[in-house]
Parts: sequence; C-alpha cells; structure tokens
Amino acid sequence: MADSTLSGALEFAKMLAAGGFRLDPMESAPSIEDIRRLAKKRLPTMAFDIIDGASNHEITLDANTRDLAEVRFRPRWLTDISSIDISTEVDGMALQRPYVLGPLGLQRMIGGEGELGAVRAAGKANIPFTISTASNWAMEELADEATGPLWYQLYMYKSPKIVSNLIARAKAIGAEALVVTVDVPLNGKRYRDHRNGMSIPPKITPQNALQAIRYLDWTRAIMKPPTIGFRNLAGEVQGNNAVSHQEFVKRYLTNLTLTWADIEDVRRQWDGPVYIKGILTPEDAQRARKVGAQGIYVSNHGGRQLDSSPSTISVLPSIVDAVGEDMTVVFDSGVRTGDDIAKALAVGADLVSIGRAWGYGNAAGGEKGVLRVLDILDEELELAMGQLGAISIDALDRGFVDYPEAWHGEGLHREPESGSGTTEAPGTTGVPGTTGATGTTGVTA
Repeated sequence: MADSTLSGALEFAKMLAAGGFRLDPMESAPSIEDIRRLAKKRLPTMAFDIIDGASNHEITLDANTRDLAEVRFRPRWLTDISSIDISTEVDGMALQRPYVLGPLGLQRMIGGEGELGAVRAAGKANIPFTISTASNWAMEELADEATGPLWYQLYMYKSPKIVSNLIARAKAIGAEALVVTVDVPLNGKRYRDHRNGMSIPPKITPQNALQAIRYLDWTRAIMKPPTIGFRNLAGEVQGNNAVSHQEFVKRYLTNLTLTWADIEDVRRQWDGPVYIKGILTPEDAQRARKVGAQGIYVSNHGGRQLDSSPSTISVLPSIVDAVGEDMTVVFDSGVRTGDDIAKALAVGADLVSIGRAWGYGNAAGGEKGVLRVLDILDEELELAMGQLGAISIDALDRGFVDYPEAWHGEGLHREPESGSGTTEAPGTTGVPGTTGATGTTGVTA
C-alpha cells in the first residue's frame, strides 16, 4: 500500500513537472478579460473605475463591445496560411503590428509606476506608444524610458501658448505622429468617479478609507513622490476632487471657441502626420481632410465623453466610404481581442488603437502585464487571420465579414447636415449633407 501511494505521488509529481508550474496568473491568463479581472482584484474600486468606467449610464461603453460582437466572420478555407504577416505601413511608418498603444492618462492612479512600465513594454515590443497630455509623468520623463516609437496626443486647450509649447516639446522628444483629440469640448460626467470621490491628487477620505487600508500596496504607491497630477501641465492644472478639477478645466483650459481653423494652425506647427481623434461622422472626416490632417481616429473616447454616441464599429463603414481612399483611418474604442482588431481592419480601418486593454495589463502587472496583453492580442490576431485565410493585413477586406447594412448610413432616421451652426475653416466650402455611403448599399462580398 505504501509503495502504491509513493508511486502514485511520484507519477503525480511527474505530471506536474511535465505540465509546468504556473503559479503566476498573469502568465496563464488566456484573454484580456482575464487580465481585467486580475486588475480588479488588485485595485480599490476608485482606481479600477478610472480605467473601467465611462460617462453617465455607460451606454456607449457597452455599445462599443456589443456591436463589435455583431460583426461575423466569413472564412475562406483551403488557403495556404503557412506564412502570416501582421506588419503594415502607415504614412511612411513601418509597423510590426496593425495596432498601436493609444493614449491613457492618470496611470499612476493605478499604483506602481504608472505609464513608465507601459512605455518600457512598448519599447520591448517595438510598438508605438502614444503619450497622453493627461499622463502622470511628463513626456520628457517617458521619453527617457522609451526604446520604441513615440506618438503624442494633444488636447486643444484654451491657451494657444500652452498648445504651442506642448507641440514643441513633443517635437523635441522625437514623437513621430501628433494625435489631436477633438471630442472633449467639455469634460464628460463620469458617475463612477463622482460616487467614488475620485480626486487629483488622490485623497484618503471617510468614503474610501476602508479600501485604502485593504489595498495598502496601492496606497503606498500613490503616496510616493512626485505628487500625482498632470505633469505635462505642471503649474497649469490644480484641483482637489473630481468636481473641482472639472470646474478648473472648464474655467481655464476648455476651449469653447475651438474650430477647424485651429486645426489648420496645429498643422502648420507639426511636420509629421497629424491625426484627428474623435471622429464619428463622414462629414467631420471630410472636414479633417480639408484642414490637412493625414488621418482620423474613428473614436468615441471609449464611451468616456458623450454618452449615447454611436459605437465606433457601427460608424466605421460610412466613414471609410467617405474618406478611406484619401486618409489613414484609425479605429479606436471597444477593442478587447485580436478578433476585434481583425474585424476593424476588414471593415476598412488602416490601423487600430488599443486603450483599455493595455490599461488593464498595466493595472494588473505593470510592464509585465502590458507585455502579456500584447502577446494575447498578437496570438489572437494571427489565429483569426489564419482561420479566415488572410495571410496579410492588406488581404483583409469586407469580403471576410458580415455586419448590418444600416451601418453604411442606409435606413437610418437622420436628417443631413444643413450647414447651420457649423463653422468651416477659412477657404473651405460646406460639406454636403450626406449619409457618407458612396453607392454601397450593403456588405461587399
């Protein structure tokens, strides 16, 4: 009996050794959703909701992922898939992947190193990292850690001096592209942040004291110097809580007179590609082209600004139909899988921007977590392309997907723009009211 028990234990040990000891849940996490759960376990609610939450009732946040699930694949079997290439080229920039790490601010609020670990991970993977104006480290501090390409995301604040200074600093650190965000004329109201008493810098209050004690590692991390804030705007932005910060931005930074003419001014100050982030209509896509932008981000800010905006995948076809031949189209908002990347590219995007997905990785494990997110997305994208029978990014087209015909603008109850209340850039004519479709009434086969 003893020999039998010992023999069984030895066999069990051999099986464990053969299977490998995986004590790190990050290494074995199979999906971005699993990474998200790890992040949720590690963070107090206030910090997790900064990454996970959105504006108001989060209708748009839900629509982004729900509508991506509505896109269905049409595989082509018996295709030679022995070699799959996920590299691409956009506006003269050679990229190893058809996606970039998009801008995420407030990353020190998750504890740890904030954006520093993420920018190091991006360098190791040689993927562009987009520095947010709202990053908790200054762009120069992030550039010091970077070994890969950098892009810079710009908010069009009220002061032209602030904007010009940010552009000049982005040039000085060698940023290759400028991503101008235009969908924040006013700060969106995020119920979760208000309920949690979210503050910049964070404060321990009776409302969150128990969680601060429970998550001591996080509490220690956020208390380390330098004080958490928007270091790209040092001396410009103050605020003690979500409401007062929002009021400060409204009073001193929000630009209520911003028009397309201001984008022309940015274009004159920047030599490389300029992308306009926040486009949701064919009309605005055409306006972006007229003021000299190389590309656009089809984006609703991840649902964090105007709630009840359409999902980005549902407006992507009509926007691609309107400007896809003339501009780089970057898809943003809602991407959680490599399948989502393949879907957006097949519908017509040239590139995809990843936001919350890498934020979850950063929250769950810093640099290591972001690298795991990239591994997951790479694996899922290559698997999807192989199963579809698409061996290159250029090969992905609408013949590989089905989606609702209404997404082309047909069958929607919508009045075309009349031009009233719209300010055009100098020297341009009004954009005709149009559904954005160019003769396409359904999904191409």
